[in-house]
Formats: sequence, C-alpha cells, structure tokens
Amino acid sequence: MVTVAAAETASPCEAGFNACTLLFKLTENEEFSVDAGVVLDKIGQVLLILIAAFALRWLVNRAIARIIKQVTTIKGPQSIAELADKLGSSNSRREELLGDRSAKRADTLTGVLQHVAGIVIYTIAFMLVLSAFNVNLAPILASAGIAGIAIGFGAQNLVQDYLAGIFILLEDQYGVGDNVDVGDATGTVVDMGLRVTTLRSLDGTLWYVRNGQILRVGNSSQSWAYVVVDTPLPPTADIDRAGEIIAEVAAGFVEDEEWSDHILKEPEYLGPIEMTIDEIKVRLGVRTTSDQQWAAGRELRRRVTEALREAGIIDPAGSGRIYVPRTLPNAPA
Repeated sequence: MVTVAAAETASPCEAGFNACTLLFKLTENEEFSVDAGVVLDKIGQVLLILIAAFALRWLVNRAIARIIKQVTTIKGPQSIAELADKLGSSNSRREELLGDRSAKRADTLTGVLQHVAGIVIYTIAFMLVLSAFNVNLAPILASAGIAGIAIGFGAQNLVQDYLAGIFILLEDQYGVGDNVDVGDATGTVVDMGLRVTTLRSLDGTLWYVRNGQILRVGNSSQSWAYVVVDTPLPPTADIDRAGEIIAEVAAGFVEDEEWSDHILKEPEYLGPIEMTIDEIKVRLGVRTTSDQQWAAGRELRRRVTEALREAGIIDPAGSGRIYVPRTLPNAPA
C-alpha cells in the first residue's frame, strides 16, 4: 500500500484524467509523458473547438432557414388582409404590384444571414484556439479596435457597399433567381451578399457587382410582365386582314390550357406602329406572369409567323430588297 501511494505521488502529471496521466501509465517516462501530454491536450482542445464550431454553424444554419421560411410564408387572417386593403395599406399595394416573392426573399435572406453567422462563429472559434495556446487576446482586441476605426475612415467604399446591401435586402429590390439589369451587367442573380451581387448573364459570363455601385435596378421577375410581339409585314400587305389573323392567334393562345394560367390579361392588338419603304410593323401585347414572359413571347411569335405564312401575307421567298447593279459609264452597251 505504501509503495502504490508513493508511485501515485511521484506522477509528474496534474491530477485528473489527461493525456499526460494516460501516457505515464503506458510508458512510465516522466519527460515524454509531460511533453507529449501537453501537445495532445492542445490538439484535443483545438479539435474540440473546431467540432463545436462546425456543429454550431450547422445548427444555426438550419435554425435560420426554418425561421426565415416561417416568417416569409405565414400570412395574417383573411379579415385583417381585407381590412388592410380597405384602408389602402402600402404593404398591400406593394404585394399586389410585386406579387408573392416569399420564396426568393427567403432564399436571399437565408444565404446572407448564414454567411454572417458563419463569420461570427468562426471568428469566435479562432479566438478560442488562440486562447488555448495561452495567447493574450487583449492586445489583439485593442489592435482590432484601432484597425476598425482606420478601416472606417479609409475604406468608405466598403462601408458604402455594405450599407447598400442592407437596404437592398430590407426593401426587397431583388433576390436570388431574379433577372435584373443593374446598368453595366444584366443577368440572373445567382448569389447575393451584403457587399457584392453575383449575376450570370445569358452568355454564361459571371458578373460581380458591388452593391454600392448599383445606382438603379431593373427587375424583370417581379409579379407580371408585358410581352411585346412586333411583326414586320410587306408594304403591300393587307393590314386589316393581318390584324384579324394576329387577333385570332392571340385568342387561341389564351384558350390554350398550357398557357392560360400564365396569361393575366386579354391580349391587345395595337395595330401598325411603324412604316418604312421596306415594311410595316404591327404590334401585339399581352400581360403574362414574369417567369414565363420569354417562353410566351417565343411561342406567340412562332404562332403568328406560321398563321401569316399560311394566309399568304408573308412570303419568305419574296421578302427583302433586290439590289440591281448600275451600268458602268465605260461599259459596252
């Protein structure tokens, strides 16, 4: 009993379960147990911090996605909605104008909040890792405060980008999946952050646009769209007959079950809008849902072209100008 007590007292490790105690029991080497135990304890602390950070980020991301989805999809009772309409609420008018954008707004807010939460969690984890190696964090935090003040004065464009991104989110100007025109770039929003908006143009180019440099935004994906179909006709064509055919095609398009759900208003035949020596251009307009505006425009143009060709109003073989070369002055007769 005395020998066992003396052996336990002679252990160079701290009391409790740790790597040093385990190594000392296995090797009975004091120096190796102390040195290797310190290294293993630090590695274990770092791994534990990283695992906790990844697990916390996963839980926070799930919580953000669930909360944003519930907040953006839950609507008030019908009586309250009707009362708001009668009172002329600005929110009701905006919803009527822009339509239901809960899904796109939820995707945008979820992505931004998850990005911010990840930065906060990983920053705290990094500070905990430094503290595990006995690094004094007070000078680092003081330096970070001074650097923040310097950045606030020097990086005004960065602050402008972040403020613009916050207002874009709050005002719901656009979101992920919207087709927008921001001036220098046009395309589909594939990612949106507080500093940069990422667009994918029609030719596949990926544009990175700073939010602070966006002076105006044209959003083609909010609520409804007005599809304009301009049809060029020969100058000798019967305009009235062509108008009747185009109106019939538009009526058949509205009655088509495949497209009827996407038509919000009866098509409008506006008649001739432009006349030149080569052609007379007539216009047809129809209001559709924003997500099907391009497909509806292509289908309408195809149907109108086929109908006019069948009626003999458009003759592909005889369209266009015919250029006759002039006779050269010295050329033989």
